[in-house]
Parts: sequence; C-alpha cells; structure tokens
Amino acid sequence: MDSGKKETREQKNLPFVSIIIPVYNGANYLNEAIDSALSQTYENIEILVVNDGSTDNTENIALSYGDRIRYFKKENGGVSSALNLGIREMKGEYFSWLSHDDKYTPDKIKNQVELLNICDGKAIALCATQQIDKNSKEIITKRKNPFTSGEIVSWQKGLRKLILNGSFNGCALLIPKIALEENGLFDESLRYSQDRLMWIKILLNKYKLVYSDKKDALLRVHDKQLTQTGRSCFHHDSVIIGDLLLEDLAQNSSKEYNFLYYFAVCNAKYGNPAVVKKYIEKGKEKRLIGFYKIVKLKLIAVYGKIRPLIRKIYYKLFKKVKTC
Repeated sequence: MDSGKKETREQKNLPFVSIIIPVYNGANYLNEAIDSALSQTYENIEILVVNDGSTDNTENIALSYGDRIRYFKKENGGVSSALNLGIREMKGEYFSWLSHDDKYTPDKIKNQVELLNICDGKAIALCATQQIDKNSKEIITKRKNPFTSGEIVSWQKGLRKLILNGSFNGCALLIPKIALEENGLFDESLRYSQDRLMWIKILLNKYKLVYSDKKDALLRVHDKQLTQTGRSCFHHDSVIIGDLLLEDLAQNSSKEYNFLYYFAVCNAKYGNPAVVKKYIEKGKEKRLIGFYKIVKLKLIAVYGKIRPLIRKIYYKLFKKVKTC
C-alpha cells in the first residue's frame, strides 16, 4: 500500500490487490472513497486514483494523500479509458473497482480474497451491495440475493443472471487482472455499459463466480450519476453490445441456457427493438426462439415502451430515489 513500507512475511503470501478509483469531477465524495480503500483490513493492496480530466478540486484532494496512493492524471475520455489506464499501471494480481462516489466496508477485499481461495480454476468474486444516499445514510431496499452466500456459481448460471438483471455492479467484484487482459480491457467506445460487456465476456470465457451476501460495497445514489441520466446512452450501447455478442451468445446458447433469448428479453424490457429483432432472427435460425418466445418478447416490448412513464409516475407519487 505505502511504497515506503516493507512487506511482512504474511503479506508476501497473500495476493496483491489493486483498488482503482476512476474519478471525474468527484470532489464531493472522493475523500470518502479513498478513505474506505485505505481502511481495508487486508493490507496487501495498492490504491490507484485516475483523474479523468476533472475541472473541480479533485486533483488537490488526491494529492493530499501523498504516497499512500498512486495518482494519475489524463485528458477526459470516459470511465473506460480511466479504468484501462489504471489496469495498465496496476501491479496487483487482482483488480477491484471503486467508483469515486462509492465506498467499501473495511473487510471488502479480505472477504473476497478468502472467497476466491476456495475456488479451483478460473473465478471472480461478487459481494452483495448496500445503497447509501448523499450523506452516506443507508437506503432501505428489498432485494433478493441473486445467489446463495458462499455458492460457487457455474459460468452458465452466472451469465444467465447477469444478462437478465442487466449487469453486476463493478464495485462489488474482485477480478483477476488476467481475466481483463484476455478480453482486451474495457471498450472505450461505450459510455454506459462498458462494464456489462466486460462481465459477459469474462463469463463466456468460462470463469466461475463465487458469491457473498455480505454487503461490502456501499453504492451511493445521487442525481448527478450517469445511471440517473443515461437512458439514451444505454440504448446506444445496447445496440453496439448486441452486435458484438450476437455470434458468441448464439454459439454458447442451448435449450438449458438460452442466452440469445435472455439477451432479447432484457432488451425488450428496456425498449431496444432493433436489438430484439436481430436476436429473434438469430434465434429462429438456431431454432432457439420459436413462436411462443416471440409472442412473449413482443408483450415484454410493449411493457418496455411504457416502462419509463410507469417509473416516472411511481417516483412522482411515492417520492422514491430513482436508481436506474
């Protein structure tokens, strides 16, 4: 962590983990993110802060930590480019993403390293998450855990859940660096769904997933996030991702795990008819999407068209915090 410290014998026997914090105009919350990384009970870490062309006080905040972090500054290019710079510069065996407005619990890295130690072969770790507001107060939500805690999930089961749910939050993952390098790092042409594409690629590369229900990633909800304002970005990215993944998902689809159909369902739900049409055509060609599934997709697509209005009315009536 601190370049001036000598490694202990225990640290040398533990995998080295790099926590990468990409930040753009994150002065409001950056201190809390860095502090949560520095507070990890797992000591064999380094912290990289990548300033993606911020115009606020981000740089001064980062520099105030001195050699407790590694600091990089670049022209603005989006979160993918900032993450990729961090990955190229990282020294760790494992990559952990921390958004500048989110936080980790003190045991986040320790818990996930322990999880990966129980896995044979290729694996990534996923933890549960807790939403917090702008003042770091917990937001009470009712969410069902996607898997059983401690479960080692097959790549097929993990991919099915990932596609149907939209994505796994990047801050909840711990990933071997090699898994990112095998897939060409994050796609810098995407502004919203670069993480979704990467996780799908990793799972298609036959990586298992090990899950913990400990809420070790604290995700802040506020009105300046791209997830609050990025619907058009999501649609744009979905078309690109749909084209990139079409053949791979078709090749790996089966009656038991029909990834073509799952991807079409997700895009119908979020109102992306062009993607749904392509996937229906490929599904018919592969005999994986028949009449019943086509009818179901069309019904879901109707819901996808009116979904934004339903959500708008819901949040107006109940004054809930919009999350996506």
